[in-house]
Amino acid sequence: MRNNSIFDFKFLFFFLLLELIAIVFSFSNFNYISSSSFITGNVYNIIYNLKNYYLLEEKNKKLLYENSKLHNDIISSKIITIPKDFKKEDVKYFQKYIYTPVKIINNSINKQENYITFNKGSIDGIQKDMGVILPNGIGGVIIKTTPHFSTAISLLNLKLKINARLQKNKYFGTLSWDGKDFKFIILNDIPKYCPINIGDIIETDGKSSIFPEGIKIGEIVSYKLDAEHSNYIIKVKLIANFYTIEYAYVVKNLLKKECDIINKVED
Repeated sequence: MRNNSIFDFKFLFFFLLLELIAIVFSFSNFNYISSSSFITGNVYNIIYNLKNYYLLEEKNKKLLYENSKLHNDIISSKIITIPKDFKKEDVKYFQKYIYTPVKIINNSINKQENYITFNKGSIDGIQKDMGVILPNGIGGVIIKTTPHFSTAISLLNLKLKINARLQKNKYFGTLSWDGKDFKFIILNDIPKYCPINIGDIIETDGKSSIFPEGIKIGEIVSYKLDAEHSNYIIKVKLIANFYTIEYAYVVKNLLKKECDIINKVED
């Protein structure tokens, strides 16, 4: 693993060196012949790209942490009546989910069973069976942790099945990847009498203890009837682009154990 402080220092040194070169070109008394213009233009272009890259990286980090704080400050449990003497510091009592921002350090999309690795682990409170939420969709479920790292089974994995529903009418089914294209996923078990249309939004249904409800996953691009079971096979285009994702949230359901107990089917 690289030392981020050393990396940042090298980046800063290189950036300042390029700035110095640009200043020399700008204030020198050389004639601006085509060759010097070409060099100067390229130097400025490099500086521009590096500056944008650095600023974008910082903005992404800041936005990620601000969003996680916003999530964690929201009273997300709607079934509890708030007492008159409620105080801001009591928010954790009413909160159902905690969101931990993470950076993706490894991600595969071209296998039948893909996984995502993050830069935080058990010392950050991340545990097995926690959900992974992307800035614009869902990413998978945590399956393994070490003190400083964690791995999730990706939504793009033949072994993972997620509960999902149509946003407009709340009919729910099972979402799973068919292993063909990282941009699409399949929703099954929607009955044939359910009204559906191209462009309908698919979202999490909240019936499991892993994901909050109402997180948009994608939209319907095609569908057909499974003649054998009289259910629809629905092709959904994912909102998230798994090829370019860099950051995510690991979500902890504070009531997960209680939900699992109440939902457990006795043998």
